[in-house]
Amino acid sequence: MSPKSENSTRKAKPKSADDSVTPALNMYTYNVEDKTEDKENDANTEVIEECRQLLQNHKVPLVGNVLPNEMLRYLQLNMVFDSDTAQRIRRGGKGVAAETNQLIITELLTRGQREFDVYCNGLIAMNLNLLADLLQQKHFSKNMHVLEPASKMLGHHWKRLAIELGVSRHVPKIEAKYVRIREQALYCLLLWEQTAGAQATGRRLIDAIEACDMKRTAAHVRKVVDPKSGKKKKKGKKSGKKKAKKK
Repeated sequence: MSPKSENSTRKAKPKSADDSVTPALNMYTYNVEDKTEDKENDANTEVIEECRQLLQNHKVPLVGNVLPNEMLRYLQLNMVFDSDTAQRIRRGGKGVAAETNQLIITELLTRGQREFDVYCNGLIAMNLNLLADLLQQKHFSKNMHVLEPASKMLGHHWKRLAIELGVSRHVPKIEAKYVRIREQALYCLLLWEQTAGAQATGRRLIDAIEACDMKRTAAHVRKVVDPKSGKKKKKGKKSGKKKAKKK
């Protein structure tokens, strides 16, 4: 028998079930892996975006309370910023704490979750426990730009204000949680904002402060709520001829 005829009489080997299914299974596996990876990337993106929003929301207290040089050293020690970045921020801040803190936050807004977590640990290292808690617990405040400046003016009188705002029942909890007076005052105002909801407005806060006879603090908060209220009207130009200079 010739090779040709021998080949023609050979029967084709039937495909096994595994041969036909394996490519489809592999394709399905790849699709599942791709979708899982996409979901993880989306979740990471959402977390990073939330970290950035928290930094933006708490910028006022962070800029006003953090010791920038100490924070820069901490971030550099924990490999968040290299020496060049830290030096650039120091030069840009020109020795002004608020400006330097602004630049630190601006730089962190370009980073990820790890850098955010290190920054929070830096706040704890500086005993800024309330700010660290607010960031780590993902607390957002609509009135932080008003509450933080007000808290700095209250001192020990925050307890009187707590009575006027209807949150005096939280005083023992506040004193047990935080030791520093400024943190107690700010936490009190944040609890009021949380419990009062839509009623927690700048106007309501000013009224409560005035009811406690803290006129200076009320005036300060009023300027924060309405910056135009603190501006004096320009005096009109005086009419008449200028006096001639004596020779």
